[in-house]
Amino acid sequence: MIDYVVASPKDASYNCIAFAAGDTTRKWDPGMLPAPGYYWPSGALADDNDTIEALQSAFAQIGFESCGDGAVEVGWQKVALYAITADDWLHAAIQEPNGEWSSKLGNSYDIRHKSAKSIEGPLYGKVMCYMKK
Repeated sequence: MIDYVVASPKDASYNCIAFAAGDTTRKWDPGMLPAPGYYWPSGALADDNDTIEALQSAFAQIGFESCGDGAVEVGWQKVALYAITADDWLHAAIQEPNGEWSSKLGNSYDIRHKSAKSIEGPLYGKVMCYMKK
């Protein structure tokens, strides 16, 4: 069971990737383009778009770079990218200034959880990498 606190009302207009990127106006998913309400950064990998590399490239387009872990670094904002395997990204979370993490649960609400790893499991996979900006 995931230990979390609900941090927002339900909102189906954005997804976890958009939320971690700071965009609560649309869903980020290259596989759904050109459907209305979906977005993927120009310049991000779109071929084989469900790989961790494609997700990393999307975050790189908005200024994130790879980093070694999810430890708090003053002046840096971090994201954790999740997958079951490197060929199937599933989720993203963003670190809060106090070291806790926030995520968007599907079409539901945003949550706060103690660590990036606290939501690992069959639904979201495991943290495959961290990025910071």
